[in-house]
Amino acid sequence: MSVSEELKKIIDEIIGEDCGCMDEDLEEVSTTANVAGYQTPYAFTSKKSKDKKDKIATTSTGYTVVKEMYDQNYPSFKQDEGKNSKQKVNGAIKEINKRLFQIERIINRASKLKSEDGITNDKYWKSTGPRINKIAERLFKVSKKLREIAG
Repeated sequence: MSVSEELKKIIDEIIGEDCGCMDEDLEEVSTTANVAGYQTPYAFTSKKSKDKKDKIATTSTGYTVVKEMYDQNYPSFKQDEGKNSKQKVNGAIKEINKRLFQIERIINRASKLKSEDGITNDKYWKSTGPRINKIAERLFKVSKKLREIAG
């Protein structure tokens, strides 16, 4: 008798003594008794208000919620005392560059997919053409304002 067969016989005897089910095959046993609980209160609920969630998140983890500086309205942006004006303008230029990179990637992907799949302008939805024109106008205005900042 091999070692594995002996071991199986011993295990079968132990199982048979504990539960009286020696003839039944035991395929798998799993338990969650030793799994640690989640350390994120209200992680899976949506009933708490955002402010309450932020308060709970900051007090339980020790982190603070950071407000995105460049998504604020102008009065809040101007009055934010976290940075001086020079830092705000330079940071805004850096943020513009980051977001423009993301936009450029989206445009490049769409353009590549359009050319690879042979999509023509007549395949666009009705609203796509006017949107493209509006985006082009906005980019022109943004370019003009950017030149004003640079000059």
